[in-house]
Amino acid sequence: MNAAIDSGRITPSLLASLGVFAVVGVAALAEDRPQTAAATVDYATQIKPIFKARCVSCHGVLQQQANLRLDTAAAMRSGGDSGAAVVPGDLGRSLLVERVSASEAAERMPPEGEPLTAGEIELLRRWIKAGAPSPANEQPERDPREHWAFRKLIRPAVPAHHSSDARGNPIDGFVDRSLVQHGLTPRPPAEKHVLIRRVYLDLIGLPPTRDELLAFLADDSPDAYLRVVERLLADPRHGERWGRHWMDVWRYSDWFGRRHVPDVWNSAPQIWRWRDWIVHSLNEDRGYDRMLREMLAADEIRPEDAEA
Repeated sequence: MNAAIDSGRITPSLLASLGVFAVVGVAALAEDRPQTAAATVDYATQIKPIFKARCVSCHGVLQQQANLRLDTAAAMRSGGDSGAAVVPGDLGRSLLVERVSASEAAERMPPEGEPLTAGEIELLRRWIKAGAPSPANEQPERDPREHWAFRKLIRPAVPAHHSSDARGNPIDGFVDRSLVQHGLTPRPPAEKHVLIRRVYLDLIGLPPTRDELLAFLADDSPDAYLRVVERLLADPRHGERWGRHWMDVWRYSDWFGRRHVPDVWNSAPQIWRWRDWIVHSLNEDRGYDRMLREMLAADEIRPEDAEA
């Protein structure tokens, strides 16, 4: 008898031997099984991925066809123009089940691509039948248009200096405020010989000569450092130093020589022109937006300019 129950085979002879109480118990067990299975459906790992992959492109943060969003369970319950997409515990009133199960292509969702599989639809049905449980603090998709890169620039107020060593540049106010917030004490200003070496290596990639170092140490004027910075920014070596970052990003490599084919105008033997364009553009203070447009489509936007 135990073997018959374990295997799921309920035979007439077994029912007769168990009696009427067994019949009632088996019926109750059969009713309880779908509910137990439904309760095991996990929204985060089994349900939400279906909506993310197949639904939110039309019913998400960027687009809400029929005023319906499906990126949170709360939005599904709120529904759209046709009513609630999901009614917890009620498959008959849950329009979502009706639309994903529709036999007519014009009625079925999603409208593009393959329909949901039978397994995916069954997961949705079991989830709704179990009450459509979901996290109470579920957050909708973030609007990509709210990313900081797409927001209008707003000049912030410059915070007041807190430390006695803070310099006059407005940037120092922001740095100093952050140090105070983290309980950090700023380092004292660098000595002149350290400062000039740092700025030379940073702007042109080479240390100062002995004469340049001695000249700076002997200059006690308040704008001595600023004049060094301006001179290095105007130095042709500045473009050579910082142009390397552009070339690294775009995997620049010098041409190794000519091949025995007529490929003079192929890109490889002419790559030095692009390298020089980067250096000259930086030294001429061309904006990043202009450099990017010229690099991608200079032949279209400036077809007569050989330097572009």
